[in-house]
Formats: sequence, C-alpha cells, structure tokens
Amino acid sequence: MIKEILINALNGVNAHVNPRNTVEDLTVEIAGKEIENFPYTIWQVIKHINFWQERFIGYIKDDITPPSLSAKEGWSFPASPLNENDLKNEISKLNLSLDEALSFSDDILGKKAQKYKSGYEVLQAMASHISYHIGEIVILRRMLGKWPPPSGGDTW
Repeated sequence: MIKEILINALNGVNAHVNPRNTVEDLTVEIAGKEIENFPYTIWQVIKHINFWQERFIGYIKDDITPPSLSAKEGWSFPASPLNENDLKNEISKLNLSLDEALSFSDDILGKKAQKYKSGYEVLQAMASHISYHIGEIVILRRMLGKWPPPSGGDTW
C-alpha cells in the first residue's frame, strides 16, 4: 500500500495534474521566457527537477552520488534551451526518470538508500520535490497565458 501511495504522489493523483502534462507542448520561447520577480525560467525548473531526479534514482540504485555542496549546484543552468531538440530531450529525461522511479520493486525500495532509511523514503522525497516544482511550472505557464496544456489541467 505504501508503494501505491508514493506512486500516486509522484503522478499527482488526488493532488495535482500529472507532472508529464505540465511540460507537454512547451516551446523554446515559453520554456526560456523570463518573468519579472521570478528567479528561474520553466527551463531552469525542468533542469533542476531532472538534476534531483537523477540523484534520487541514484540513491535507490546505490550509485555513487557525490554530495551536493550548495543549492546553486542544482540551479546553474542557462535560462533557455538551445533549441527544440534540447527541450524535447530534457522533457524526455523527466518522463523517463518518472518511469524508472515507478518501476522499482518492493525488494529494492525496502533497502537502505544511501542517506535515506529506504527507497520508499527516497520516493517520498521525490514526490514532494516534484510536486513543489511542478506547481511552479503551472504558475509560470498561467502567467504566460499558456495553461492549461492540451491534455487539460486544473485551473483553480
């Protein structure tokens, strides 16, 4: 049951739109648009999510994961993707990381995961982290007049 709850949390079930939906139909222009008084672009938020998704998955797989030395490390990205291909690759990376996170067996998730008590705890951290930043993407898209995406999304 715990795994099901965490999988639902990663997918936004009963909480918010699926993270995959928030990044569909993005263009380089939208992803790289700077908004006054917001420190990051949608592109930088996506890159930040992927930076941490990779680390979280590494914790579960027990890959060697060097410690993050500062918050800046997870935000040091250009404001905009280079081109549409760059954007599509990063969105694909996000989707693949979600697929991988959702595919771990209970055996793997039950084991200690580096600085976490278990892989389940890592999934909880992933779900909280992605939920926070997906909310930012939704707000930024709304501010840019680019919400909801074609698959739909809550507007309240």
